[in-house]
Amino acid sequence: MTHPFTPGPIDEDLWALTQHLLKCGGLLDDLKQQPGEAPQRLANTVRTGSALYRTSLHTSKLLAQASLSDAATTADGQEGIAALRRLAEAISNAAARAADAVSALARDDTDSADELLEQSHAYLIRTPVAVHDVSSALLRHDGYLYALQRAERENLSPDAPAIRVSEAQRKGLASLARGDGIVRETASGTREVITPLSAYMRAATIDALLDRQLITLTPLNQQDRYGVRLTPSGVRTLLSARPVPLPTTPVPAKAPGAPGPAAARR
Repeated sequence: MTHPFTPGPIDEDLWALTQHLLKCGGLLDDLKQQPGEAPQRLANTVRTGSALYRTSLHTSKLLAQASLSDAATTADGQEGIAALRRLAEAISNAAARAADAVSALARDDTDSADELLEQSHAYLIRTPVAVHDVSSALLRHDGYLYALQRAERENLSPDAPAIRVSEAQRKGLASLARGDGIVRETASGTREVITPLSAYMRAATIDALLDRQLITLTPLNQQDRYGVRLTPSGVRTLLSARPVPLPTTPVPAKAPGAPGPAAARR
């Protein structure tokens, strides 16, 4: 199916970002284990700083792509952009601290370098999880747009009664609205979404959507696998539901021991 909208970052882009972040985290962990004086540590610190800088550039590119896409037209898309912006800031700060650590080692100041690398590592904590949050939000945004297109194609009346759903159920509908969802039935009899990867939801949410006839499950060739599709009622319910308002974005917290804004690198 041809995507009728201006796309933002795709799953492969965000998966690559996760891999970059895991690599950077590993490099920083390796630096903690590396003994020796400043000259011996300098080369690996430069390599780590370079990897963080490239990751920062990659994240900024994805942020620009998301901001210029249709993501800004839905609440879920805006949530994804905001999360990606926070992520870009964190990675940029991590890269800046690593660059400062290189300068410290060049001056033979290993104590300052160690402190700066700790700060760099602190900025990267939970960033792979944050990428998943971005992917989930953009998936819901994408699903909402697909639901709009399907409603127009199938002439689904917007005036037909819609079912009130919880926020978890709304997110589940949006995550599955593209029509590429697959659910697996476990040995214990519960159901779990196995694709898209960023469409994680509780088994109780899947059951609630089924019970309310908002989704259907179609058996696939592979045993215990089912394709998921929104019913017409599910499409109308998704389009009429309103996301819970996002809280006011807080000022990003500085890393432990990091200097204040006036002293930060620009």
